[in-house]
Amino acid sequence: MSLTQALNTAITGLNTAQTRIAITSSNISNVNTAGYSRKIAGQETLTLDGIGAGSQVADIYRNVNEGLVREVRGELGKAGREEVRFEFFQRVQTLFGTPQSDAAISQRISDLADAFEQLGVTPDQTSPRIEAIESAIQVMESFEKLSTQLQDMRDDIDDQITDEVDTANTLLSQIADLNTGIIRLTNLEQPTTELEDQRDQKLNQLSKIIDITTFTRSDGSMVIYSAAGANTLLDRTPNSLSFTQTAGFEPGTGGSGLSLGGVDITDTLRTGTLKGLFEMRDSEIPALNDQINELAGELRDAINEEHNKGTSFPPPTNLSGNRTVATSDPLTATGAFRVAALDADGQLIASDSWSDIALPTTPATVQGIIDAINGSDAGTYLTASLIDNKLVIEGQDGNRVAINELDSQITTGDGRQQGMSHYFGLNDFVATAKSSDTITSTAQSSSTTALNATASSFTITAGSGVLVGGITVNYTATDSLEDVRDSIRTALQGAGMTVADSESTAFIVEDGDRYRLVVEYTANISINDSGTMSAKIGLTEDQPSLAGNMNVSSAIQNDPSRIVRGQMNADTYKTSNAVVDPDAAIPNLGPLVPPPLNYTLTVSGAFTDVDIDYDTTTSLQDIADAINNSATLTDNNITADVIFDSQAGGYKLSITDADGDPFYFSDDGLPAADAITTVLGLGIEFGVHEGDNSAALSLSNTFERTDIQFEATDGLSSKRTSLTDFAASIVATAATRTKVAENAYEFQSSLVTDLSTRIQNEAGVNLDEEMSDLIIFQRAYTASAQVISTVDEMFDALLNAV
Repeated sequence: MSLTQALNTAITGLNTAQTRIAITSSNISNVNTAGYSRKIAGQETLTLDGIGAGSQVADIYRNVNEGLVREVRGELGKAGREEVRFEFFQRVQTLFGTPQSDAAISQRISDLADAFEQLGVTPDQTSPRIEAIESAIQVMESFEKLSTQLQDMRDDIDDQITDEVDTANTLLSQIADLNTGIIRLTNLEQPTTELEDQRDQKLNQLSKIIDITTFTRSDGSMVIYSAAGANTLLDRTPNSLSFTQTAGFEPGTGGSGLSLGGVDITDTLRTGTLKGLFEMRDSEIPALNDQINELAGELRDAINEEHNKGTSFPPPTNLSGNRTVATSDPLTATGAFRVAALDADGQLIASDSWSDIALPTTPATVQGIIDAINGSDAGTYLTASLIDNKLVIEGQDGNRVAINELDSQITTGDGRQQGMSHYFGLNDFVATAKSSDTITSTAQSSSTTALNATASSFTITAGSGVLVGGITVNYTATDSLEDVRDSIRTALQGAGMTVADSESTAFIVEDGDRYRLVVEYTANISINDSGTMSAKIGLTEDQPSLAGNMNVSSAIQNDPSRIVRGQMNADTYKTSNAVVDPDAAIPNLGPLVPPPLNYTLTVSGAFTDVDIDYDTTTSLQDIADAINNSATLTDNNITADVIFDSQAGGYKLSITDADGDPFYFSDDGLPAADAITTVLGLGIEFGVHEGDNSAALSLSNTFERTDIQFEATDGLSSKRTSLTDFAASIVATAATRTKVAENAYEFQSSLVTDLSTRIQNEAGVNLDEEMSDLIIFQRAYTASAQVISTVDEMFDALLNAV
């Protein structure tokens, strides 16, 4: 080897050592730099014509385990999703309270139950009434707060989605710029490790927002996909994500999705903060709202059902309904109800100031009920009318008004059956807007999946327009929500409605990532299903916004004495006309001319009707025996007594229900003068007693009922239970989900930390190793310098020799 070759070889060693020292120095200086990976300079032999000519730095590379890096990115996305869910479930639990919290909705309802219990014990006192009203107002305010803040939370999520999308787009642009820099350095055969470190950091941040997969080209640039390659986020240039915020959320509405190149990709998201945010906005929070709405509706109906059965003392001068109706609205109704005009002491204004109205009326419409009331005996003392499309019954000349629903049942537009007063909302404690002009299904997870309802049909009727005659909608087991909608539209068009109007009458709305069928008409509609479709999709006239629109009746707030105490008398009957001999045929009874015919006195109530036939030979004792010998009546504690009235100088009939349950009579001999009702003057002698607290007790017992049917909502199955228990289950479910979210987040965070530690152990800078390498490179540098010095001395010796 020549001296020149030795010199050149030494110089290469010097340069190689110098480069490796520089890289080691960089490693040491970045020991605490986040995301920095240890750089390693490979070393290789230089050869010249097959002869070693020194060394050189080969590639400068990063000590990174790409498999672990890909794994940690996947876990970062999962952690991002769980972090978001945990954050918002924490807010949900704060909003709902814990099962032990005094502010929890379950505790509010429990407090209301206590207030009603006290009211049942002392209904005549003012303070328990006011306490019950204030407690009820707190419950209504809790419902409104929950409903409003759940929607505010969805607004906050929309803001956060916007921020995350902006961040993701910024990261994609930054990664694109880094790709360009890496390509340029690669073409110049320069190290790209520092840019790769920066790109990895950006990729990690991006993977927390949206699930990504990557592919690296030979030029060092990286292509980024989401949804396992389904969507291209970056290929040379970034494809920007786009998102439009919703102006304001209402219960039962949805928000916009995430778009890429004009295509909605929301459903393709698998992990990342965006996935968690969309889940909370479109699934979890709407499900919570449904639970609150279900509780609110059942609470309202349970309280109003009992409140409408009773009357206050003194009775009010008017009863004003909450249901919006029209005179032409058809009613599917059965049974009968009692309406009476009373004085301030609860006594009848006159012996005929009460009437039982049989249902259905003729015509079977709202106007039919108004006409029946006004045309009855009671109509002389009170008036029924429609004011602002609400039924109002008002006493004339200051008379008081009372109603007993008896066994009346009116079917609502969504198929429920309610007593007459409850249906119209004449004596509601909880006031809400009631109408059947819009029927909405419960939220369905899909609009295109078969509903699996039993093949059948339903009819839709209304009091005006093309629905006066009703339309029939057929369906099959394979029909989806969209199929049902289309079938309704087809039937409407067949009845004469335009295509455009049919589309605005039956349509599907998005509720988060769920769907609701809506049937909206210009008049109250009624849906009568002969199969299972209505039950399957949960058609209801209650809107998803119900929970935020309830309050205690303003009439009751203004006058606490309007809280019911007793019941309009329907359990005590007497005859006003006496007979001399209770065992002899009742004079003037039955048909007066041949052929002989029997009349029938029918006893009705919450039991099978009992018919008592009578004719001209029937005695007072015969009537009493017929009642007392009826197993149906005695099983319901209805008994009859023949009593002597010394003032009247004869015998009268007394019929009572020992349990205080309402029952009533109908006489097919009426209006003939020989009917038993007319001959004996069978009827009631009073309206409501001041000491009667039966309605107040029934109201308090509402909260002890365990048979209230709650429909299934997301997260809670259908079940029969009490109001307080269902409310407690909502709170407990929210607490459980928060705990589950916390555990999932902690698990994912620990997993990410573990993987990051493993990566750091491999790719991170170890000062001990770097110092050891530094000594080695320093000695190599010194040795190479010594060779150069030696060769230099040899050259000097050679020159001096010459």
